[in-house]
Amino acid sequence: MRYRLKDTVDCLLIVTAFLLLTGFDMTKHSIPVEEIQSGGPPKDGIPSLTEPSFVSAEEALFMDGDDMVIGLQIGSEKKAYPVKILNWHEAVNDRIGGIEVLATW
Repeated sequence: MRYRLKDTVDCLLIVTAFLLLTGFDMTKHSIPVEEIQSGGPPKDGIPSLTEPSFVSAEEALFMDGDDMVIGLQIGSEKKAYPVKILNWHEAVNDRIGGIEVLATW
């Protein structure tokens, strides 16, 4: 299901917020403001990962040698979050060394 702005008021609020936050000048726009639509997923449309499972480097056959990861070490505990997975979830809620962490991309 594609998210669409409900009405002109929603669109104008978004555009106004954008202008206030960025100072971007939209006085000479070529598209009617009421026709501007969201281009991304709706709120909570990208699920975060919670309680992720991990495999050893030797068992990670889905990874290529040059794939990027976000690495995190707390104390002696180390974890790697593959970017190819974060591209689909963008956030991982996890625990490392007894500390709650959020890895995000």
